[in-house]
Amino acid sequence: MAPYSHKRTFLASFRIAFPAIVLAIAGTYILSRLGTLHGLERLALDAEMAAGPHTSTSICLVEITDMDYDDIFGGRSPLQPDKLHDLISVIALSKPAVIGVDIDTSHPQFRNFKIEPDWPPLVWERDITIGDRISEEGEPLDVLGGQDPRINQNSGIPVLLDDPEDKVTRLYTRCVQTKSGSEPTFVYALTRAYRSAMSKTTFDPGRICGNGIEAPTQPLFINYALRQGTTLYEKDAAQVIGLSSKNENGGQGQMVPDFLNKIVLIGGTYRDFDRHFTPIGVLPGVAVLANAIDTELEGGGVKASPRWVLFGLEFFASALIVLLFHQYSMSPGMAIAWGVPLTVALSLIFSYFSFHTFSRFVNFAPTLLAVLIFEVYEYVRHESILGAVRPKRDPESGDRQSRS
Repeated sequence: MAPYSHKRTFLASFRIAFPAIVLAIAGTYILSRLGTLHGLERLALDAEMAAGPHTSTSICLVEITDMDYDDIFGGRSPLQPDKLHDLISVIALSKPAVIGVDIDTSHPQFRNFKIEPDWPPLVWERDITIGDRISEEGEPLDVLGGQDPRINQNSGIPVLLDDPEDKVTRLYTRCVQTKSGSEPTFVYALTRAYRSAMSKTTFDPGRICGNGIEAPTQPLFINYALRQGTTLYEKDAAQVIGLSSKNENGGQGQMVPDFLNKIVLIGGTYRDFDRHFTPIGVLPGVAVLANAIDTELEGGGVKASPRWVLFGLEFFASALIVLLFHQYSMSPGMAIAWGVPLTVALSLIFSYFSFHTFSRFVNFAPTLLAVLIFEVYEYVRHESILGAVRPKRDPESGDRQSRS
């Protein structure tokens, strides 16, 4: 007589676990949408971000502070074009590779703004007509009051994307769809201009996002490695004007050595306008842009995976749990003792694979824990059924007795 066997095939085990896997994935998605998992995720992400700051060797920030806004620009918006011209002129003395101007210049008062021939390349912020900058229905405005439409080619839309699940600014994109077509973002236009300046090559700014060459509109995660007051080199406008003003002896403007061959980003931090909730706290928009630019210069942020990709990864990870239970028969106690660390490890691995960060493990852990609990339950249930139907052995003869 053939030996008694009760082990299922993997396909049979997977077929039984399939409804539980689907329900676990759906439950995790619902918890994510309700915000139940966000607190733990934010704690993990904040801890990870805080652990890896670095000093940028390519970016310097010139801030227009509250005092600068009042004393230099007369507390008026839009900013006075002549004062902005003076600020750019003194920055240009230090020979940066490129200057990024994160200031709205669409107002007609900038129509007579003069771009000096000895200035380095400039990349201008290009606003759109509606308040929600991430909308695809926006119409880009002309920079410098529309004095020359060709200047628009040296500009970018300052798009920063909030995470749709918790409204924290974690994402940027290289191009954005508008009524005028696909346009480069300020981050992408500035990094392309910087690379071109440093490599002494040229590129067509008008073809960054068009004509089928590139259409990188997928959101990318910002690595918040630059911190105001520590790893991000900052000067306020008054300091720069003071350092670069004419000196008494030679009549030459004094250079700021830290600006040489770098991106100098000009932006406003005055009042409480343009503030973003980020994984490292509330930051002004120009500081978020600096981190996004640094991320792009470091090779680009990790793509934010679409929801269907996450579902596929959760399904695959759940199938691994089922396979391991099929291959190695363990008691419930051993299954929990080994299964919980395995679930945590798989969650971290899949989080890093999907987001290039361990903090998103909470997208996977609930699903895998639910599958683990189901497998333990199914093992106990299956063994109980087998115990009820397993043939008994005659203690004297050693033969199996069939049930009547």
